[in-house]
Amino acid sequence: MKLSEKIQKILDSSITSYRVSKITGVTVSSIGAMRRGERKVENMQLGIAEKLGQFYDEEMADMSMETIQIILSEVFNKIGVKPFIDTDDMGDGQDVVVVEIGLLGDDEPVRFSIYVDKVKNKDDVLQSLAEAMKDIDIYDGESYPEEASYYPGVFSDQANSKQPVTAEYMPISKGSSDYLVGLGNKILNLE
Repeated sequence: MKLSEKIQKILDSSITSYRVSKITGVTVSSIGAMRRGERKVENMQLGIAEKLGQFYDEEMADMSMETIQIILSEVFNKIGVKPFIDTDDMGDGQDVVVVEIGLLGDDEPVRFSIYVDKVKNKDDVLQSLAEAMKDIDIYDGESYPEEASYYPGVFSDQANSKQPVTAEYMPISKGSSDYLVGLGNKILNLE
């Protein structure tokens, strides 16, 4: 892929100008001007083009199972969590990266599946996982009030899911629910 094509993919992406600027050192105003068409990619300085090309190579290219595993390992290491991360073939050409996170107390670990074909870049992976971790449904225990439970809201129907990340549908405690929401927030707030 040509350097100009990589840069155009960055400009057309949903990644914020602030994030691109923070990582590359290219000013937010320069990125914004290119996105608005006020500056042409072909007229940009070579140094800026190289920084943006490197950003594409490191942040956007090749969302393979292995790349996603590396991204997740680095992120969880930064926030001090050691999940089990593996890959799985769901059939019908659907490859997933599985993240199994230990919870609090007697709760079983919860399993998140990241569908490789539904994520475009590092931000997609992290944002989708964090949002899935924060999406908790509460069963109020109307039938059995002493058994109020919390369930991951974006649960797995792997065959029909349109979500890039799904969670195993299982009851968890309020403490584990709060723990997952906190992890999701930490992932979203990483720089």
